[in-house]
Amino acid sequence: MRNDMRDTVSGQKPEIVNLIKKDVKPVNAIGYLNCTTVHLNNGATVHWAKILKGGDKDMVDISEDDKIVLQNSVKLGKKEDLGEPKYGVTVKQDNLRTKFILMVRYLKESDAGEYMCYIKIQNTDYSYWPKEIGKLIVQVAPVINIVGTSVYEAVVGGNLTLSCTAYGVPYPNITWKREDGRELAVGGFQYWGKKLKLKNIQKEDQGNHICVADNSVRPPASYTVQIKVFYAPTCRSVQNTVGQAQNRRFDAKLECIVEGHPDPYMYWERYENTKRIEITDDVNYETHKLSGIQNSLGQMWYSLLVKNVQANDYADYWCIAVNKYGSCEAKFTLFETMECQGYNCPSLKISGSNQNVAYILPMVFAAISVPALHWMMF
Repeated sequence: MRNDMRDTVSGQKPEIVNLIKKDVKPVNAIGYLNCTTVHLNNGATVHWAKILKGGDKDMVDISEDDKIVLQNSVKLGKKEDLGEPKYGVTVKQDNLRTKFILMVRYLKESDAGEYMCYIKIQNTDYSYWPKEIGKLIVQVAPVINIVGTSVYEAVVGGNLTLSCTAYGVPYPNITWKREDGRELAVGGFQYWGKKLKLKNIQKEDQGNHICVADNSVRPPASYTVQIKVFYAPTCRSVQNTVGQAQNRRFDAKLECIVEGHPDPYMYWERYENTKRIEITDDVNYETHKLSGIQNSLGQMWYSLLVKNVQANDYADYWCIAVNKYGSCEAKFTLFETMECQGYNCPSLKISGSNQNVAYILPMVFAAISVPALHWMMF
């Protein structure tokens, strides 16, 4: 380093003034640490060193004045072809002060830690060299530590603890929420903490829960776990009484909503000859599991189609569901009506201004007495 960059005031020892302010930067940015010195003379050199795990007696020299002395400090990777070094030192003179600015390029997590600026004075013991330590903090986006399974199973009334740990710099905050946006079993729509403890679990608690780790370094991390709750099935009729006219090729549909976990086995029965008998698909009956109608609670819709309703079809019917935790049933009554019932009744409409004529005229003629009709015709 040139002598004209140093203050040679006689009788004053070199020293470091001002504390070295810490620098906080994200990964791949450039970190800066400033060391300001005074009273440098021709026998003193300014050094930067990285302090290792052993403390200030265990360190590796990076620079001497404005020269990099650390070997193999070229950044590897995308910038390797540029030959740009990992470290650099810029020297700035300001009246009697000389500032040595350490640059650490393309920051990695391993670059975080303490860096020492010290002035080496010839013929002086190390313990008397001026020294100051600066800290470089490298911000790291959160990473969630995935341990164990992503699917949790519980029974109704049981307890369950969901755990989520994460790493990042600074240490991330961890929150829990439900994927479907519903309120958590512990209350509220968000819970802060590594462990989400669920007590007296109910079937409504099943579904996906999301752990989110955030420390304001983008992007935040998230992890989804699924809760499966085992419980006995429940059965519910969409309409427990259904009417239909007989002997006119009209069908009747009975619909049953079933939920349970594990998925229950479901079947239909009808009352016949003083007992209940199981129904199977044939020319008279057609059963369906309606796909695409399952909701977040695991409810499924089932239907029984009674085809071409006849007099002997008017009876009581049941949908029954069974799993290892129990069973359920819902009762239906099919009764007789004078006219077609339901959405699949044939349409009697005629297009244009004569709409409904085909339906109205028979009713009009039926209401006219025979003498009146005879008079109208003649």
